[in-house]
Amino acid sequence: MGRYIVRSLKYLLFISVLYIALVWLMSVTSYSEKVDMWLLLESQLRSEQGTLLIVAFIALAIFYPRFGFMRRKVEGVDITRDRIRIDNAMRVYGFMFVGMEGETLVYRANGVIKRLSFMYEDRVEVRVVDGGVEIDGIRRAVARIAFQLSAYIDNSRFEDKE
Repeated sequence: MGRYIVRSLKYLLFISVLYIALVWLMSVTSYSEKVDMWLLLESQLRSEQGTLLIVAFIALAIFYPRFGFMRRKVEGVDITRDRIRIDNAMRVYGFMFVGMEGETLVYRANGVIKRLSFMYEDRVEVRVVDGGVEIDGIRRAVARIAFQLSAYIDNSRFEDKE
């Protein structure tokens, strides 16, 4: 529950900063005269639309962790036998191995820009489940990594076996 709240607050901060940046851009590109950004922001937020915008931001932040993160099971993967394939699938999408927590492999995004794009919620975990592995983390990374890993596993049956 604590992780959910932190993720919600981070997302609320992110969309708030994005909104302030857009208001700043509007104030800078105003054709008629220079408009004070803070006055423009205040006038927008005091209106009825501003109130609705605040409510929308809060609603988005509340539901973001539920829809922004996922778990995906990839069947037929053995965490010890297919470790190189797991590492390669992670590396393709810019994730590096940072350690193990028990039986769980932990990866993080490689580079400050990539980590920032994930709002520092870039932790991806790979754990053993019945019949394969489960990948847990931010939705856009997990979906891609799971697809790549299952392609590696499907293609591994064509490798020369001795």
